Amino acid sequence: MVKERYECLKSGVDLRKNLIELKQELKNEAARQELLALLAGDYSLFAGLLQNEEPKVRKNAALILGRLGQDENAGILYQAYEKEQQRFVKSDYLKALMEIDCSDCQAQLKERLAQLEQYRPTQEEEKHIREELSSLRKLLDKGNARRKHCFRGYGHAWEVILTTGKKYQQITAEQIEEGKVTLLKSGVRVCGAHLGPVLRIPTYRELLFPLNIKKLPPEPKEAAKELAKSNLLELLHKAHEEHKAHEEHKAHEKHKAHDEHKAHEDHKAHEAEDSFYFRLGMQSRQTLEQRSAFIKKCSYALEQETGGKLKNSPSDYELEIRLAENREGEFVPLVKLFTFAEKRFSYRKYTVASSIRPEQAALIARLAKPYLQEHAQVLDPFCGVGTMLIERERVCPSKVMYGVDIFGEAIAKAKENTKLAGREVYYINRDFFEFTHKYAFDEIITDMPERGKKSKGEQDALYAAFFEKAGELLTEEGRVIMYSNEKNYVKKQLRLHKEFMLLREYSMDEKDNYYLFIICRR
Repeated sequence: MVKERYECLKSGVDLRKNLIELKQELKNEAARQELLALLAGDYSLFAGLLQNEEPKVRKNAALILGRLGQDENAGILYQAYEKEQQRFVKSDYLKALMEIDCSDCQAQLKERLAQLEQYRPTQEEEKHIREELSSLRKLLDKGNARRKHCFRGYGHAWEVILTTGKKYQQITAEQIEEGKVTLLKSGVRVCGAHLGPVLRIPTYRELLFPLNIKKLPPEPKEAAKELAKSNLLELLHKAHEEHKAHEEHKAHEKHKAHDEHKAHEDHKAHEAEDSFYFRLGMQSRQTLEQRSAFIKKCSYALEQETGGKLKNSPSDYELEIRLAENREGEFVPLVKLFTFAEKRFSYRKYTVASSIRPEQAALIARLAKPYLQEHAQVLDPFCGVGTMLIERERVCPSKVMYGVDIFGEAIAKAKENTKLAGREVYYINRDFFEFTHKYAFDEIITDMPERGKKSKGEQDALYAAFFEKAGELLTEEGRVIMYSNEKNYVKKQLRLHKEFMLLREYSMDEKDNYYLFIICRR
């Protein structure tokens, strides 16, 4: 089909249709090689189509030149991009340039980016200017490591919100060492706390910074204006000010070492690097299409309102501005920073798809703590990458820990994670129901396997087999700490296995899907 499309294009037949279909075919490497062989180094056919009067012909010809991946076409594409008058086509030239080496055009592309960042488009132009701006940034970032800001605000006292869900805010609140603590509907507010101790608390889900505005209007450009007028930029500079001072010192040293013109260029480069890259997130009742439109318009308006001090970068960002819709349809703004290292679970380098969230495992361990025995012999029969055992050990020291899992990859990753945690666990790659041991265990702690593709009957049988096997492996006073989303199967087995008794039951999420069961032998 490639040859047929090529011959049609040479003859000028159905240009737009054949270009679109050829572009699709070139996703296949064999098709790309076939077209390259037909062209034999002569790209004048597609170069000529870049001058066609039909914009969509020019667009698809450009994208095909990009997919061919031949660096010699960079100049042709750049010249066509520069001359292009239809704004909706311009970003496609940039997408084509992404696929080849266009380093000779870097200076011109940077100049174009600077122009666009200062440009105030009409309402009709805005969508296409946003697209071109986004494509330019991706192109100029290609192969370059963007300088990241580093959080330096550990010496400051902060107001932060730790999200926890609606049920166990108090568990997190009890671990806060300083500042004023207020319980919220789905978290904890802390005023006047240093971040170092807070970042070690394992049971919160996210750490967010509130702004000095409580709500934003539901219109994207107005919301951007309010964000720009808030203490958002002040917060960012406070959090990273030592880094900024360091960069200014380096710029000063460069100034002394270079001539006046070079120093001026360094200053301009530094000003550009000083921008913060952000993404906008929304929790809203709006449709996906409505949220997407709001985010694009608000993000672009926020860039303009802050004079480029904030730059939208949805895939490579340093902060997320989170907008949570309230009952009145307005938005509560919160900020999440990605400029400090998350070290509370630094041991958890490896995961698998079924891995429990570490903050949930930490919460389970703390809820179960009154029922845990010090220096116990502990077994996790579905241990995954070891998170549950490691978090259990953090709240109550054990004598010995065993982890069993049928999934070999999980066991290998569990061994690595446990080494990083500085713990000792004996891991065994085996089906739990075939596992035997020379002595009984004081405790079984586990995150039960979810149903997945298993039928209800198979899942029922799994729980029946678990209780049978637990009866064989536990001591006379042994306990089961079980996290499960199958409440009915657990209750059924407790009715059938009279040797077990439920000590405590915790609903672990807002929708009552997951439970923690504390079970002992009678």
